[in-house]
Order: sequence, then C-alpha cells, then structure tokens
Amino acid sequence: MGQVAPVPSSGAGLDETGAGAGGLAVDVSAVLPFADEMSTLSATVHVPAPEHDGPPRAVLVCWPGGSYSRAYWDMHIPGHPGYSFAEHMTDRGFVVIAVDPLGVGASSRPSDVDAVNLETMAAAAAEFVRQLRALMAVGELDRRLAPLEDVPLVAVGHSLGGCLAIVEQALHGSYDAVANLGFTHGGKEVIERGPNEDAATPMQVAVDQAKAFLATGWEAGYGVAPRALHHGWLHAADVPAEVIAADDEKASAWPRQSYVGALLAGHSATYAGRLTCPVLIAFGDRDVPDRPHDDVAFYRASQDVTLVVLTGSAHCHNFAATRTVLWDRLGSWAAAAAGHVSGGAAATA
Repeated sequence: MGQVAPVPSSGAGLDETGAGAGGLAVDVSAVLPFADEMSTLSATVHVPAPEHDGPPRAVLVCWPGGSYSRAYWDMHIPGHPGYSFAEHMTDRGFVVIAVDPLGVGASSRPSDVDAVNLETMAAAAAEFVRQLRALMAVGELDRRLAPLEDVPLVAVGHSLGGCLAIVEQALHGSYDAVANLGFTHGGKEVIERGPNEDAATPMQVAVDQAKAFLATGWEAGYGVAPRALHHGWLHAADVPAEVIAADDEKASAWPRQSYVGALLAGHSATYAGRLTCPVLIAFGDRDVPDRPHDDVAFYRASQDVTLVVLTGSAHCHNFAATRTVLWDRLGSWAAAAAGHVSGGAAATA
C-alpha cells in the first residue's frame, strides 16, 4: 500500500504553496518497476474559499505539459494578475489538484530514466488518483474539506499532460471525465524536426524527433526543451514579454521517453480510441494541429466528445488573453460530468 504525506501547514491550513493551497506527497512505489527506489508524486491541493456554499462542483486533477511542472496551473506574475487557473477555478467552487508527473518537478526521478515512459508514468498517476479517491471518501484530502461523495473527478491535462491523462484513463479508468487541452493525436509539424526521412521504423522517427526537440537535454535523460526556440507556437503575439519570461523561469525537465511516446505515430491514438468517458478537447486557434476538428474522430468509443477552439490563443492557453473563456467553458463542462458519475470512475473499453 502507498502512503500519503500531506505537507505540513500552518494557521488555517495554508503553507508556502500559496493562499488556499496545501501540499501533498503520495508514495506510488508499489505499482512501479523500481524495486529498490521509493517513488512519490508531489501535488498541490487548492480548495474553494470558506464562503463557497456546498460541496465542490468537481475535483480537477491537473497535469502539466512537457517542459512544465505543476506551477503551470498557478502562475502569479508581478504586475500581471489573473494567470492562475487554480485561483480562477477555486473561486468558482472547484477543487484543483495540480500534480507533478513521475520524473517531473518535485516528484521522484527514477534512476532508470528510459523505463519512465508514458505507460509507467500513467501507472504512477493512477495510483496517485486511487489514493486520492480514498482520501476524498473519508474527508482526509484536506482538513478544510468534508468527505466528498458523488463529486466528479476530472483529469485536466495540457499538451503532453493531456496525452498522459489519456493513457492513464485508457489503461486504468481513473476519472469520470477527461479534458485534453492542446494534445493532438495527429501530426505535430511545429515540433517534428528530426532527421527522419531515412529512418527505418516509426520508433526511430520518434526518437530522432524527440532528440531534436530536447536538443542537449536528450543526453541528460530528464531534459528541458529550450523554450526560446518554441515561443512562436507556445504563445500568441499579444502575450506580454514579462509573462513569457515568468513562464520560462518555471521550465521543468521531463523524462525523454515521454516525448518519444507522444511523438510515436499512432501510439497515443490507440489509447484515445479506448476512452468511453466524456471528453473535452481544446485547442487554440493558433495551436499545433492545422485542423483541430479532426481530433474528435480519435475518440471513437466515447459518445460525449466536446471540442473547443479558443480564439486568440496559441498552444499555452493559460497565458492567452482569452484564457478565462476556456477556463469557464471547462468549468461548465466539468460540473456537468456529475451526471455521469455512478459509483466511481468511468469505464474504459
């Protein structure tokens, strides 16, 4: 059995993670193939203000994208208010749990880096969510929350974090609904720059592309993609330079095999096709896919697929001038997922 260790807090349950937030570390070692290592996932729990009446509208389990840590969901930038997804959503009655995936941010980095692929990361994420549900049921997730029953648990993943959530849902059925913000199962021409013309196999193509994307970070195993090279598709032209700089300061390493899995042609699509739960897909109108509507077809087993194309946004929607339009749309959709809750996570094929 894993162990859950809340980060010590003071006063009314607030700690260094920010107002209305508490830290959480969950031992996921038991489900991972690293026998001699302890592996934990680190998270921040953001709860609604005390004046919010009634139970949370939903619990949003948020996974950041490649080169990001969980800080993506709670950005506070001097002189530029209103960039915290967590603050916006807790103000509207949601619990937001921002998690660092295995190998990312404050979560553990197993020494066998090439065993940290999407499937291993999904197993760790699923164990985190399993323990999360147990804490919710007995009222021990956060001392400011009563036991949570019949509250939908919704995955919210940005980019590579969206891919991770889809793999997790397909293999483990962790959630009642999944929101994929910005990950396409089709071509990714803006980042596919590897020397792949003569590659013998799709896997070699994916490895070459991941190496090109991570640049010098590939050899490190846990590598940071150089942000400056990618500003053009990460951010729309109207995003303030100070905001981009603050974002770059939070860059985080990811395990290299996660990029390989995401870039392997057809790999993530096989998992998307197994989801039967409600799915929200969101892209900016200047995002990775040229034809975002095509992604709906990948979720062929789900009978409830919603597509949002956010005007005035590039790939990093949380920094777009129109970000709150997406946040509010996601909130309405997530709250509606309560109608699909029937005694646990939604099934997968």
